[in-house]
Amino acid sequence: MGDNEFIGLTPTDIKRLLRSDLIKFKSKMLALHSISFRNIKDFELFRSLRAIDNNTLISKLPTDLHATSGEVFIHPSYMRKIYEDYPEILSNTLKLLRSCSLIFDKNHKNKKLFTKSFNTDVQMLKNLYEQGLKNRYGAHNILAYDRLMSELNIIIKLKFVSYFLIAHDIVKYAQSKNYFYVGRGSGANSIVAYCLGITDVDPIELNLYFERFLNPKRSSPPDFDIDFSWRDRDDVFKYIFKRYGTENTALLGAMSTFKTRSILRELGKVNGLPKEELDILAKTPQLVKNKDGIHKRIIETASDLSGFPNLRTIHAGGVIISDNPIYYYAALDMPPKGFQTTQWDMYVAEDLGFEKFDILSQRGL
Repeated sequence: MGDNEFIGLTPTDIKRLLRSDLIKFKSKMLALHSISFRNIKDFELFRSLRAIDNNTLISKLPTDLHATSGEVFIHPSYMRKIYEDYPEILSNTLKLLRSCSLIFDKNHKNKKLFTKSFNTDVQMLKNLYEQGLKNRYGAHNILAYDRLMSELNIIIKLKFVSYFLIAHDIVKYAQSKNYFYVGRGSGANSIVAYCLGITDVDPIELNLYFERFLNPKRSSPPDFDIDFSWRDRDDVFKYIFKRYGTENTALLGAMSTFKTRSILRELGKVNGLPKEELDILAKTPQLVKNKDGIHKRIIETASDLSGFPNLRTIHAGGVIISDNPIYYYAALDMPPKGFQTTQWDMYVAEDLGFEKFDILSQRGL
């Protein structure tokens, strides 16, 4: 058994330890108590969700499809009492706990470099915007030049150079394939984005403020919204995944939640209500007469489940390109669309330090 391998013993397991050959591994044993619920009420909610997921009645839900009701928080003194005959197990557990640490790193996780160094990235961005500045404003537009220098200082300071270069690379590919696209969102406030051809909106002419897109005090991360035709977008996705590597690229997941009517209908099914009562319960729950029995319990459970995650899906167009492989931060799914997808959504991505690219689809294009 390796140094990093241990044997977890639950309160139930401890009763069988004396009769087990495992006693010789006592130095590797830990006290193990799974926690799945805050309290018994949560356990009942969980059983309802498991019945919905398995399309069965709660009364017929097999016990091996859900955790036990005892998996709630218990007092440390009770845990010590359970393992009092095996102080070494408690000692092993405390020793392991004290050796653990957790650091929430909120630094940027996006691909940090477009080329091989930050200085090379900066020089590449300068070469691109200089040519773009001439194309958009001519060679001697002082106002545009000053605005561009101001933006560039912020982009370099906040280390978003590669973010702009990647966005430019994506639209450059689209141009090479003659795909029509529209860059929009808060990114349209940037004259750098305008000069790089990411957007076609002149922020000087329209008096748009770059700080709405990117500034040192902005709490939410920036993102570029780029619309493509629905016929072209999947090819753009393929390019991004191939160009930046499947290990480092993923679509963002999303989560649809339970709404009151859908919860009532689902809970009615797993509680065995006939269709007629389901329709009344879902459409006009206030008309249900038997509110002191099963209907009352369903309505109360529905209130507790409102806003709970229901189905996992995919964000409308969010893509993240990570400096490290995505699986450093998330488990991944491969949905029918064929592009690996994170199991968390854009809000978690933001908390982790990812700035997404929105590669969107518009039938109007």
